[in-house]
Amino acid sequence: MVKRKRAVRDPIHNYIHLSVEESALIDSPFIQRLRWISQLSGVKLVFPGGTHNRFSHVMGVMHLSGEYASHIFSELPENEKEHNVQLARLAGLLHDVAHGAFSHAYDDTVYRALYPGNPHGHDEHRYKLIQSEYLKPLIEGCGVDPKEIIDLWTGKDTVLQAIVQGALGADRMDFMLRDSYYAGTTHFGTVASTRIISSTHIHEHEGIPALHYDVKVLDDIFQALLGRFYMYRGVYFHKASSAADILIRHMLAAAMDPLKLPERTADFEKFQFINDSTVVGEIMTSNAEGIEKAREYCTRLLHRKLPKMIWETIVSEKTVRTISTDIEKGSKMIAQSNFLDKLEEEAKKLGKPMPQTYVFNTYPMSTIDHDEFSAGNIYIWDEKERLVPGQKSITFEEAIRSTNYFKPFLLDMEDRQRYIMIRVYADPEDAKWIRKLKIGSVPASKKPNLAETSY
Repeated sequence: MVKRKRAVRDPIHNYIHLSVEESALIDSPFIQRLRWISQLSGVKLVFPGGTHNRFSHVMGVMHLSGEYASHIFSELPENEKEHNVQLARLAGLLHDVAHGAFSHAYDDTVYRALYPGNPHGHDEHRYKLIQSEYLKPLIEGCGVDPKEIIDLWTGKDTVLQAIVQGALGADRMDFMLRDSYYAGTTHFGTVASTRIISSTHIHEHEGIPALHYDVKVLDDIFQALLGRFYMYRGVYFHKASSAADILIRHMLAAAMDPLKLPERTADFEKFQFINDSTVVGEIMTSNAEGIEKAREYCTRLLHRKLPKMIWETIVSEKTVRTISTDIEKGSKMIAQSNFLDKLEEEAKKLGKPMPQTYVFNTYPMSTIDHDEFSAGNIYIWDEKERLVPGQKSITFEEAIRSTNYFKPFLLDMEDRQRYIMIRVYADPEDAKWIRKLKIGSVPASKKPNLAETSY
């Protein structure tokens, strides 16, 4: 049995206990660099408390992954149980190990250049990193083969994958609890993590072993999912948070070539020193040719001179994908035809040049995403068959449909879709005159369509 001798204080989980071997891995430069990678990136310019980092998050995910695995595999032989717990803990600890400076903004810029066609470049990079000479010996020192972790991440073990990074997995639980705590929005981020974890079991669904949540925690699950939606809507995609992210993405895109970020990211010896602080420092002090534009964006970010939103629409994911299978491209086309073309016409009438604009689109969002549960191989266990007679193992959607008091809230399930917010921003001075044009605004005589605005 693994002995955990070190305890780390954490504001979310109280104590996180570590073994000597885990401590050695955590103390390595590639885990420690996460102390200098922001968890919330642009959000902290709106919510001043949101200054925590990826390091505290991965520590929390490691802890919750271990709690999950300890409960789920409690009846296995001790050696087998401990191996599954250790595997889950390391998969949680290392899941964000390759995040670049400013987290997801690095995916959209530097990693996109390093791994063309891959929207999640840090995932690809982490596979290489944990098999490198820098981390592989330390992972093996914990009794785990790095390939086992990759198999977990890629879903070869659907149960372990679900507890680490599923719809109700340790990753999402921790960022909900942690981000809401630091942002000051705990009314959104309430998750009954201990109750939910203690109500999980492995049962077969249509002959395949799958993670199940006891029907008694259905309300807790529903609340957690709603809270996550409102965290995305009100925190992660707050209009000013998005404005800050726009500056960060443009800053990184402009700095890529002058600072040779893709090449340095590919070199692990250099990558260990790339983080939010070093990138900002280099941008502001470098004499590299072509760095001036990146410095302009960085200065605006440091002074919080954010772009201002001048137009927004909410469109179903289905609508965007009928225009283009690439959501970003489809969103830009919608913004162009519905707003930017009209703005250009109005600018010409006023004798003004077309202003600099920025199009931003959110991820597809929904209060309850049933496809996510289905893809994650996550189900509800109803031992007494109260909801669907004759079935103990049911899908989350079946559970919701069969619970009368959820029906009035959810309306027709067939009509509920994932939605995307598409926004256009402009620099502050331009935004002043653009807003006066009222392009795309709702006429005073027309009442808002609640079916379009309730997302």
